[in-house]
Amino acid sequence: MRTDTPVDSAVIFATRLDMEPDGMETMTTPVVAVPTGEPSQYRFSADLTMDGNWRFSVAAKVQGEAETVQAQIVIEVQP
Repeated sequence: MRTDTPVDSAVIFATRLDMEPDGMETMTTPVVAVPTGEPSQYRFSADLTMDGNWRFSVAAKVQGEAETVQAQIVIEVQP
């Protein structure tokens, strides 16, 4: 059940940034976790080398959740 409550100490074990929304799933770029110094905040950095729509996917283990928590967002990069 989604509660929109901030989550401390999630274990993020998978990230991916690709251009699947524009039909180029094999066009990927590395994603680097960036420390925030704040609990419940997770920050990432990537070099978006091309204009278009990028899909950011993340998967994490969260205490109290039996299943892996997954999310995706689409980021539009313009010139």
